[in-house]
Amino acid sequence: MIKAKDFLSKLVYNKFLWQLVLGIFMIGMAIFFIRHEHIEVLKIKDQLAYCSPFYIIIGILLTLIYIAVQGLMYVFSFKSLNKKLSFFLAITLFLKRNFVSVFLPAGGFSSLAFFTKDIENKGVTKSQIHLASTIFGFCSILSVVLVAVPVLGIALLFTKLGLAELLGFVFLLVLTGFFIYLIYSISKKGKAYQWLSKVKPSSVSMMDEMLEEKINRKNFYLTLATSILIELIGIAHLYICMLALGFDASLPAAIIGYIVMVILLIASPFLRGLGAIEVSLTLVLQQFGFPIIAAATITLLFRFFEFWLPLIAGILSFITKKDNILLRILPAFIILILGVVNIISAISPAIPSRLRLVKNLLPEELIVTSNSMVLIFGLILVILSVFLLQGSKRAWYMALSLTLFSVIGHLLKAADYEEAILAFVAAAALIYTKGSYKLKPHPKLAYFNIWIVFYAVIAFIAYGVLGFYFIDKRHFGIDFTFINAFRSVLKIFFLFDDKTIVPLTKFGARFIISIYVAGGSVILFLLYCLLSPYFSKPYNTPEEFEEAKDILKKCGVSALDYFKTYPDKFLFFNHDRTAFISFKLTRHFAVVLENPVAINDEERKNMLVLFEAFCEENGFISTYYRVPHQSLDLYKSLKKKAIPIGEEAILDLETFKLEGGKMKTTRSAISRLSSEGYDFKVYKAPIKDGLLQKLEKVSDNWLTELGKKEVAFTQGIFDTSILKHQTILTIEDQEEKVYAFLNIIPDFAPGEATYDLIRKVNDAPNGVLDMLLAKTFIYLQTEGFKSVNMGLAPMSGMENVNITQKTIKYAYENLRAFGAFKGLRKYKEKFYPSWEKKYLIYNHNYHLFQVPSALKRVSEGS
Repeated sequence: MIKAKDFLSKLVYNKFLWQLVLGIFMIGMAIFFIRHEHIEVLKIKDQLAYCSPFYIIIGILLTLIYIAVQGLMYVFSFKSLNKKLSFFLAITLFLKRNFVSVFLPAGGFSSLAFFTKDIENKGVTKSQIHLASTIFGFCSILSVVLVAVPVLGIALLFTKLGLAELLGFVFLLVLTGFFIYLIYSISKKGKAYQWLSKVKPSSVSMMDEMLEEKINRKNFYLTLATSILIELIGIAHLYICMLALGFDASLPAAIIGYIVMVILLIASPFLRGLGAIEVSLTLVLQQFGFPIIAAATITLLFRFFEFWLPLIAGILSFITKKDNILLRILPAFIILILGVVNIISAISPAIPSRLRLVKNLLPEELIVTSNSMVLIFGLILVILSVFLLQGSKRAWYMALSLTLFSVIGHLLKAADYEEAILAFVAAAALIYTKGSYKLKPHPKLAYFNIWIVFYAVIAFIAYGVLGFYFIDKRHFGIDFTFINAFRSVLKIFFLFDDKTIVPLTKFGARFIISIYVAGGSVILFLLYCLLSPYFSKPYNTPEEFEEAKDILKKCGVSALDYFKTYPDKFLFFNHDRTAFISFKLTRHFAVVLENPVAINDEERKNMLVLFEAFCEENGFISTYYRVPHQSLDLYKSLKKKAIPIGEEAILDLETFKLEGGKMKTTRSAISRLSSEGYDFKVYKAPIKDGLLQKLEKVSDNWLTELGKKEVAFTQGIFDTSILKHQTILTIEDQEEKVYAFLNIIPDFAPGEATYDLIRKVNDAPNGVLDMLLAKTFIYLQTEGFKSVNMGLAPMSGMENVNITQKTIKYAYENLRAFGAFKGLRKYKEKFYPSWEKKYLIYNHNYHLFQVPSALKRVSEGS
């Protein structure tokens, strides 16, 4: 019962739920209107078909001016804080915020907090951006009030206004008063300031910074004047819509209709009033004498200018950067749609008037052939869309060729210019994103496959030609020659309409079907061979691994350097064999472990350039895992992107001690276990086989208990041949049963120690790992080490990243291979280490969706 009450309470007080309900209600109003007036909707469509092109062009130009003035308003709002914002950046900021506002609760206001990064890069602080955005939002509302007060005042005297319009105007006045009070209260550190401080303490420093800013009055008034100009443009838009549809335009109707629309827009909690505005504005225009069909048509055209065109421009603003995820996915999606459209267009009847026009100009055989080719291209394009998502360069070439052929094919088969335009758009999208498609097969392997394809085509042709040549005349009524048989096979293969090949028997029909099946199989095999990414994995000799270990002794600086020569890695050397990169391959990803091993940063940069060229040549996508913060500039100089993926815990052994209140819990665990007969032991290399067998049992028990397999790449696996030559630290009872252990591995950071495997049995007493680690740290102190690397806490310290980068956080945290890392930071914090951020370096935001699974595969060795 209590759970039910809590659930109902959460529903009642869930703001987003109610905003969603209201949003759905608004759309429902529009749907009801359309269903109830379905006959009128058809008439609206007819009226829109007779719009004046002249006024439509003016309306579109006015929309462009509207967008430009919105950008200018942002420029003035930032100038009021004596901060310069470029006109282009201001327009982009408006378009992006306008687009996301459709999908945000109270979108017009909540969107003002988004897309600050580009402006921050220009030296403007977050508090200044938010204050400038507040000025923008405040002036947007105040300008409506300044225009609405005289307009609605006059309307009250000369026009009959409805209750909804009056209530909307009252709401606008109340909202304006609330904003003025809110700004005044914050400026005087009054109740609003105190309330915000309690609700969100982190906002205090930002509010204080905002209050210290001096506002330039001249530019503030220019911001307000620009906002008023925007309202006038909106009124002009509505007036032009009346003229475009050939109605007697009414300026009072345009002014009041626009004001009511803006009030609804401000009051809308969700989807920017979509649905409610269409219905309400239609009703307002009806009050000025417009018939319902005319009012609805004007409303829809107005919303096209003021809502849909800026929304489309907003989408385009997101894809201006070539590394944008949307731009990376969009071409593949368009190609998929084009493929489906090609198939539907080829199997659907052509428009008779267009078909007659084409038949008068072209031979019928060419028309039929074009239709068949469009069908084949459609099937291939659907398949190509998958390889385009992977980034295949060959798929890009094929898709571009087929889209251009599709343009011609659609025009030839029945003058289908709509489909031809879609194909042209697809081609343009592919050309614009050409740089995103770099995945290519290894040249030697691809060359080998060309011969396999060649033999497959020869086998298909031979089967068809010999079949027709030796087939009995009664099956087709034709005595085939070699030439006739060859032509018939080609016509069937390319789906040409050959009326002479008509099977007369079941055997003949089955033979034709077998050729179709064989031909389709050859085409699919051809696509697979051309597009499948064949990679040649490098091979390193044992001598090269020894060579890499020698380089490590001279140039090693990291706790991860030891794993760079682990047996699971590939090594890439420079020409002089003085530096190397350690990496693993998984499908088309080359995942590099940390930095190159080299004598200095210049040599590391040269290694990176060489490795990038190696990846480019072999069709690999490079990514660098667990790169330290101090190396970021090195990768940024090569135009790489970075995302924090966790923090490494470094414990200062010079200050570590078990005494004091901080270590009370750990100290108690050690005392309790010691009194129960548990002991800490140190075993130096070489380790005896008997101990290794005990350790293996502990390791197997640990893996079984967690239900996982060994994870490598940035850590070792249980390998007796490796552990035999390392120092082992254990917790044992009086009968020498091992309950937990860890191994000390080489650490190339000066004065630093690190451990690798840390494992325990499932029936180990509580606190056994605390005892093992604490005793290990004391032991390392006596060995003269100054610090110890406790390893990575994944996803720790991942703040201030963009929305795209946050997608990796969810994927990373839910990967089974990394499940054991959850809660690591909390556990390691009890020893009070310092934390150093580690980063993932990558090329394109789109790769972030693929990197988590790539890391999982290289870690699990799959």
